Amino acid sequence: MLSELDFMKALSAASPFIKALVIVVAGYYLNKWILKLLARSFEKAGHMDASLSKFLLKAANIVIYAIILLSALNALGISTTGLLAALSAAAVGIALALKDSLSNIASGILLLIAPKFSTGDFVEVNGECGNVLQVDLMHTTIKTPDNRHIVVPNGSIMGSEIINYSKEDERRVDLVFSISYEDDAELAKQVIAETANAHPLVLDKPDKPFVRVSEYASSSVNITLRVWCKAADYWTVHFDLTEQVRVSFDKNGISIPYDQLDVHIKEK
Repeated sequence: MLSELDFMKALSAASPFIKALVIVVAGYYLNKWILKLLARSFEKAGHMDASLSKFLLKAANIVIYAIILLSALNALGISTTGLLAALSAAAVGIALALKDSLSNIASGILLLIAPKFSTGDFVEVNGECGNVLQVDLMHTTIKTPDNRHIVVPNGSIMGSEIINYSKEDERRVDLVFSISYEDDAELAKQVIAETANAHPLVLDKPDKPFVRVSEYASSSVNITLRVWCKAADYWTVHFDLTEQVRVSFDKNGISIPYDQLDVHIKEK
């Protein structure tokens, strides 16, 4: 039969394992509570980018689990000093072997902390256009208008030109219409202006529609139209005006010329 002394010795021997188990279990539930609290705080912040909040939650999760692991090892009487030194040496070797990947990670952190764009923005990167789906540590995923997913390394993004079409609420639509030299340019300008002003998505601010002759080309007189609209309505306005101005030209007898070459033959 187990004596009280033997029981105390067994309990004393098992005590570090019990402490480590309590730390792991309590740490698990504490981690879940902290992450939920952080997630709610990020939601209340409102303006925080979705990719940034995901990154911060992942980082917090890793840090908390690292603290739990070190605390459990200390409870077991295992010195973490040597372990940390070994991990530091291993980290240096891994960093040298994965310097390109680490460059992408560093760029990803910069993109999240000091963003050049936000999740959902319509951007152009390396000649590709699309909406930003997610910014991860190593890659940024962009969804193109034709439903392609493009995964771009963050290091490449940081070193390239980025055009963000969603940064401002309004965008300007620039269109050029060509008419024949035989047509009335003033009438054409009037027709274009009336068509633009009649469109419900065209804005009067920051400027009203601008219509002026911009070029006397070899086969045509070119008239430039500039109108402002909401960024989300850009392509609707672009295609609507392109079609509607042509219809208005036809109604008013204004022709759209094609390239032509006049040849004059001189007889000797």
